[in-house]
Amino acid sequence: MPATILPIHHKWHHAVNSQDKLDAVLKATKTATRKSPYSIDSIEADIIYSYAKQQAVMGHPPASDGDLTLYSFLQQLDQAHFQCPHFSIEAASQYSTNRIVKLDFKCMAAFQASIAHVQSYLKNMPRRFHHLVWVNADILPGPGEDQDNDKAQLNLTPKFNAAQFLRAVATELPGTTLSIGWTTALFDTRAKYTSEMVQEMMVVLKPYKHLNVTFPIRATSFRNSWDVLQPLYTNGWTVTLWWSLDVLTRQEVDWIYHALEEGKENFRNRTYYDLVGFDEYFVFSSPDVEESEVEGRDV
Repeated sequence: MPATILPIHHKWHHAVNSQDKLDAVLKATKTATRKSPYSIDSIEADIIYSYAKQQAVMGHPPASDGDLTLYSFLQQLDQAHFQCPHFSIEAASQYSTNRIVKLDFKCMAAFQASIAHVQSYLKNMPRRFHHLVWVNADILPGPGEDQDNDKAQLNLTPKFNAAQFLRAVATELPGTTLSIGWTTALFDTRAKYTSEMVQEMMVVLKPYKHLNVTFPIRATSFRNSWDVLQPLYTNGWTVTLWWSLDVLTRQEVDWIYHALEEGKENFRNRTYYDLVGFDEYFVFSSPDVEESEVEGRDV
């Protein structure tokens, strides 16, 4: 491992929302042998509420049910020691693990039905690892729909009360990382975030400045919004760029990488990249990674 694990070192397994996908990730992380230290396997998974099962399940809207409950998902991560090393908690407290599990809740009902399960999962790991469990929700309206279409605007209405969600995470899941963002839609995938959106987020977060926070930002909107997004990099907070529908152009990723990792010092090493194809981009772009190290990476 490098002396310091940076956000850019995380390789994201996106939308791990089924038993098959979870099996594949656990198998890959158990058997993979990498010569490169620059790959920390992390998971992003979505949670919806199943009215049929009357519990939280893994899935992404418009799905209304799934084959994998959140309870089972967390149990399997625990049994596989995905985030906590395979020895006693006392010994593990002296060990540095870095895998992140990002739980992306799609509605308040799913979140409320999940709190007890997440609490149980956290009890099985030392507190120093709790920040590696991310609790994600889109709590404010964001970019991406036709401003003149009332029906389209409904897609941007958050499924959460921002203050209620923040208070619940702070009190029920202390020590975890708040991953809080804005709703987005596909009418215009390059629609800008606005200064008003950022300011609204700063206001609702004011009572929680002491917490670990990362802001998920749609990568296709990042370049057009960069000027107004810079205040998010205050208070020791981070940003997580996400996009999974297709691979961004090399030119666009070059621009993002230069702005964040080669530009001003206060932006460096503060961004996670949950982007399709970024693992390959990083391997072949980083001056610190030798070509021979690419062997064994499951890119």
